Amino acid sequence: MRTTRVIGALRARADASVVVACVCLLLVLAHGSATLLTAFTARAGLSVVPSALGVPFALPGLRATPLGATDWPWQLCENFAALLLVATATARMHRHQRIRPDAGLVRRLLAGWTALIAGTAVAGAWRGMVAARMVEAGLWGWLLLPLTGALFGALWGLTLGWLPGTAALAATTASRPVP
Repeated sequence: MRTTRVIGALRARADASVVVACVCLLLVLAHGSATLLTAFTARAGLSVVPSALGVPFALPGLRATPLGATDWPWQLCENFAALLLVATATARMHRHQRIRPDAGLVRRLLAGWTALIAGTAVAGAWRGMVAARMVEAGLWGWLLLPLTGALFGALWGLTLGWLPGTAALAATTASRPVP
């Protein structure tokens, strides 16, 4: 009985972390799509206003080639930020499951949600540092661009966090034994 419960908890832990990683990977792949990005910015034009001030836009996009007039170093930094987002969100979810293996459904939903918030904040800080380097910013640029990148990244994570949160919740409920 105890062994079955431990194996079930380990399976639930692996399932929710993998599901959150997959959802985050799908999000950065979607943000890497030029078609989706163009359609979104055409319909929600006010969302690009912070990027006019140098703040990184939306989530980092994972794509194989540079978009528009960007060059390869910029694209490699974007890809690194996308992978950093996925890794941070997965590590956050794995940590939550390790500390609270028998968490309730609301707590599991919030863990998936905050995993994306943490991932987008870390990726936004990285993208802000890259922007500061690319524009050869001064001291204030090196301080403010990563900070605003993390802030706006966390806001995007707050907006889209329900996706990995719901996926973590679904993975948890699917792996729980029926009484």
